Amino acid sequence: MPDIKVFEGVTSVVFNEKISDHISTYEIFNRIGENGIDLDMISAELTINDTLSVGFTLPDEELPKLLTLIKSESITTPAVNCGNVKFIIKSEKMINCPGYAARIFSALRNAGCIPLLVTTGVDEISLLVRDSDSIDAAKALETVIV
Repeated sequence: MPDIKVFEGVTSVVFNEKISDHISTYEIFNRIGENGIDLDMISAELTINDTLSVGFTLPDEELPKLLTLIKSESITTPAVNCGNVKFIIKSEKMINCPGYAARIFSALRNAGCIPLLVTTGVDEISLLVRDSDSIDAAKALETVIV
């Protein structure tokens, strides 16, 4: 049976830097872990002009600790987006089932919801959406995963 979990109050954070400086990006993760900040939905992407984009989510209440860390370590200022909602869709039906994710994305598009961040696993898709889209996203997801 498919399962949907919903988490409110989620912040997304994205660092962008030149690939030649990537060591500092990974050092950020060390510092974050050492400071007890709980991250989720980690993603990395090589974008245009050899820029590395590294993003993750954390609970809104962890943001002050992260901002204090960034300031104290002189870390590059990231793009921050607070007050989002994370949906985790988990189902064994996803395993070896081409098109499952496509149905989810189509349903969200039809509902006018744009995922801010997506991470996946073998039997799981995590989606971050704006709080203002969360009710429409929930309705759309319920129609797809039944």
